[in-house]
Amino acid sequence: MSLASHSVNGSKMLNRKPILPVVEPRFSPITRMLISVGGLIAVIAIALFLSRLASDPLRFPVTNVDVLGTLDYTDRENLQRRIEQHTNDGFYGLDIDLIRRTVETLPWVAQARVSRIWPGRVSVEVEEHEPAARWNDDSLISKRLELFKPPQLDADNVRYAEWLNVFSKLPLLRGADGRHAAVLDSYREYQRALDAHGVSIEVLSEDERHSQTMELSNQVLVRLGYDEHDLRLARFLDVYERLVTPLDGRGARFDMRYSNGFAYSGARS
Repeated sequence: MSLASHSVNGSKMLNRKPILPVVEPRFSPITRMLISVGGLIAVIAIALFLSRLASDPLRFPVTNVDVLGTLDYTDRENLQRRIEQHTNDGFYGLDIDLIRRTVETLPWVAQARVSRIWPGRVSVEVEEHEPAARWNDDSLISKRLELFKPPQLDADNVRYAEWLNVFSKLPLLRGADGRHAAVLDSYREYQRALDAHGVSIEVLSEDERHSQTMELSNQVLVRLGYDEHDLRLARFLDVYERLVTPLDGRGARFDMRYSNGFAYSGARS
């Protein structure tokens, strides 16, 4: 724009004259909107085409499945078969989360991580449960307090006796459904207290009233009852050197359920 000024009756006025001509738009607003919508549709169509192309298992197949992690108890062949059920969808078409959930249904698998490795590999990293104790003869408790039933403890398993011998090194805990974590916590607390005497808990049982009984590796049985467990265990430990150590592995029973003392019998029946 060019601005010129001149005076009329003593006052100044501005004169605006366009230097460049005003260009009329080539498209109307409706036409521009239609072009934008058409472009958006074209982008979506191209994206759908590329998505379908990538999902074609023939063009982009899964060429390898890598199972990582130490598998001490999980059947590797069974695991491989479960993963291969999903690889027919192709490298880009397979459902990573579905594979993870499928792998984690195996009894010994605590956690699984699945990832794609371009151009055609699938990596499955498996973490197994670490057994901490047996539970009611047919289950195991992991160190993370998870309860699981491995096929090795199924009485119909052809190697049941062999596996039972393997897991016999774990303490046996007994109790009602849903009490496995609480009983394992109690076991850990009692075992820490008994470590100073070089003795271990072989069996810790809890009945429906939460009354607990320990069977120790030196053939001593200790009844703790359903309350004041810490107090009663401390009372047992106070007499350990005087009454238990001289037994030298011979069986005995200690009933700590009395308010001001305990009952002791020198031989287990």
